[in-house]
Amino acid sequence: MGLLSATQAAKAVGKSVPTITRAIKSGKLSATKLDGGGYEIDPSELFRVWKAITNSNSVTQPMLERETPKEDSVLRAKLEVMDERLSDAQATIKDLRDRLDAESAERRSLTAQITDQRQSAPEPRKRGFWARLTG
Repeated sequence: MGLLSATQAAKAVGKSVPTITRAIKSGKLSATKLDGGGYEIDPSELFRVWKAITNSNSVTQPMLERETPKEDSVLRAKLEVMDERLSDAQATIKDLRDRLDAESAERRSLTAQITDQRQSAPEPRKRGFWARLTG
């Protein structure tokens, strides 16, 4: 096995690329910086720091560990804000639905009252021409 890139090294030990580069920058892991960017990492140096993954099924387990606490806390904060916004929006929707239901019930009630008044009111007698003229 030759030298590994940061991406290959991350896959070989089940870590994220930012975890590998942070280890290099902090001096925990030795690597050679390339002119075009990136790193070359000796596999023996990599496996000195982390255990190699031997089973393809075990790749997902280490990748799920919290290796980036700063990003994790930022994402958790954003998630909390989004949850608050969602609950506010749901409360607003519920309030608007309740108001709409109340207004609809009031409208039906008023319509029923008007209809009842029209039906119960006697029709005015039509007076003839001479009755209107003589009073």
